[in-house]
Amino acid sequence: MVTKVAAIPDAGPGHRPDTGASQRLGRASPDERREHILSVASEIFAREGYGVSSMSSIAARLGGSKATLYKYFASKEELFHAVMQRKCEAVIGPLEQLAGSSPDPATLLREFGKIFLTRLCQPDAIVIHRTVHAEAERFPEVARTFFSYGPEAAYAVLTPALARFHAEGVIDCPDPRLAAEQFLAMVRGDLHLRVSSGLIPPPDEAEIERQVSHAVGIFVRGIARQGPPA
Repeated sequence: MVTKVAAIPDAGPGHRPDTGASQRLGRASPDERREHILSVASEIFAREGYGVSSMSSIAARLGGSKATLYKYFASKEELFHAVMQRKCEAVIGPLEQLAGSSPDPATLLREFGKIFLTRLCQPDAIVIHRTVHAEAERFPEVARTFFSYGPEAAYAVLTPALARFHAEGVIDCPDPRLAAEQFLAMVRGDLHLRVSSGLIPPPDEAEIERQVSHAVGIFVRGIARQGPPA
C-alpha cells in the first residue's frame, strides 16, 4: 500500500511552489518520488479532467519543477497511462491469483465477479469512468488507455481460466473470450450504470453478493457440459 503524503495546496494566481513539499520529494527515493507523482496526478486528472490538466499544474502541485516531472514521465499521456496502470494492477493481481487457483467454474466466477464489481463501484473508479466518458471524444487515447488497463485486462485474466475448464471437459465454452466479456457484462448489469450516473450510492456487500450470485447462476447453467443424448 502506498503511504499517503500530506496534501499540497493547489496552484493559483500568485501561487508559490511548496518548498517544503519539494524538499520532501527531493529526499525521497526514485520509487517513492514516482509513487507520489502518480498519486498527485491521479487527484488532478480526477478533479480537472484529462483535457484541462497539464504537466505544469501537476508540477506546481508537487512543489517542484517541470524538469523533475519530465524526468519520470515524458508527456501527460504517458503519465495518464501510468496512473491507469497503477490503479488497475491493484485489482488484476488478486484476479490473476484467483483465476489460477479456483477449483471449479462457479467458485471462480463468483469470487471473480465480487472482486470485479466491488472495485468497479468504488468512488475513485466511478470518477475514472466519468472522466473517460467525458474526454473520450476529444481525446480517444484516454478511452484506449482505460480499455486496455481496465476491461481488456480483466478479460485477459478470465479467458484462459474458462478455456482451461473447457479443455478439461468441465464446461462447454468454445469461445472463452466472448464468454468472459458476456459474464462481466452480466455482473455490471444496470447497477454500475446507475452508480456511475449518480442515481444510487455504491452497493454494499450484500447487494454485490446478490448481483453476482444471480449472474453466476444463469451463466453456469448456460455453459454446463451437456451429457450425451439418451
